[in-house]
Amino acid sequence: MDNLEKYLKKDTDSDEKPEIKKEEEEPRKIKVSVSTSVGCVRERNEDNFYADEFGMRLEEEDAFTGELDLRCRRIFAVCDGMGGEDFGDDASEISAGVIEFYKSRIREAEQDELHSIVNAYAIKANNEIWEMVRRQQGYQSGSTLAMAIVDDRNVNIFNIGDSRIYFYKDKKLRQITEDQTLAMKKFKENIYTEEQAKNSPDAHRITNFLGIDECGLGPQAVHTGTFDSDSMIILICSDGLTDMCCDEEIADILSEKIENHADALVDRALENGGVDNVTCVVISF
Repeated sequence: MDNLEKYLKKDTDSDEKPEIKKEEEEPRKIKVSVSTSVGCVRERNEDNFYADEFGMRLEEEDAFTGELDLRCRRIFAVCDGMGGEDFGDDASEISAGVIEFYKSRIREAEQDELHSIVNAYAIKANNEIWEMVRRQQGYQSGSTLAMAIVDDRNVNIFNIGDSRIYFYKDKKLRQITEDQTLAMKKFKENIYTEEQAKNSPDAHRITNFLGIDECGLGPQAVHTGTFDSDSMIILICSDGLTDMCCDEEIADILSEKIENHADALVDRALENGGVDNVTCVVISF
């Protein structure tokens, strides 16, 4: 009994300090800069963007910066409308707006479900664009999509058409998406050299876009891959940037310590001629 009393006494009188729970680590944060311009030649801005909590384009000319944490998935995209008088600006607005409709599903999905959810988004955006064209009695309209889905560990890249996504890391710029154009198709079939493909009129003949199919099947988004998000800059842009600026110019601007990289890129495209609408979304870890 004495031993039991000693044991109980030791247990209740223990001078061990209770374990203190560590505070949860702060989620990683990203800096986001966005800029869009009608350019120097066009009359309307047919580009649009989606920048998660910051939303879509509201004005013909728009530029801003902000910060987001990665406590949940974040979604960024550039949509380049096609069709000119046949409502390309409406098509890109639909493409960006439907992302908002799918935002919660994208955020809550398992990693291996993301591709199918983005394809479901593509079908809905495709069908809404066709319905818009039918209502307005147009011929055909469409939109590209370049989308980055970002969380605290990974970046998932999807694209339809020829809007591009680049990674900038260790002073190197790398194009991640592959243009879905007739020129790229001919290059892969060894009909064009890389230089011929770049300078051919076929470089702007898109083979896949939102709004391509009235049968309800829609285009399929290409999932380029899942990448480690550590210490990189992501650039999402319409061809209004890449037609006006070479890779070296883009890399030089992304290497600078400035407030709004997207705005600086758009300004350079305008300085170089600005023959098309130009839109950039830049995400910095």
